[in-house]
Amino acid sequence: MKAVLLVAGLLHAGFVFAEMYPWSNPLLLSVVSRKRKLPQLPKDLAPGGGYFTDQQQLLLAGIVHNAGIYNAILAGGFLWATCPGVSTDVARVMLIGAVIAGIFGAVTLKTWVPGLQVVVGAIGLYFIKT
Repeated sequence: MKAVLLVAGLLHAGFVFAEMYPWSNPLLLSVVSRKRKLPQLPKDLAPGGGYFTDQQQLLLAGIVHNAGIYNAILAGGFLWATCPGVSTDVARVMLIGAVIAGIFGAVTLKTWVPGLQVVVGAIGLYFIKT
């Protein structure tokens, strides 16, 4: 059980990294932009040859950073749930939240990556139940 929570914590720590760095153009934003096959803007609108104007990039980076903070909270919660004496209710709530967020992310982002948190969350819920 603790191993699953540790994996979930590390998975969400990876999400934090992808959503926070590099600061001006988070890795997750770059990957999703390419996956959605957005047309690149002309050089005069996006000097770096990107998908968004500078103002759009700033707004979207802020939104993705916000998701990074939520994933940092989840990672911390999962790692805390591995500590001795912490109720399994904490782990259960964290795992249910991760499953719901993973399903939503897989549907809206149209990528398999959030599906990882669904799988890890479901496995964790199975082990809590047994």
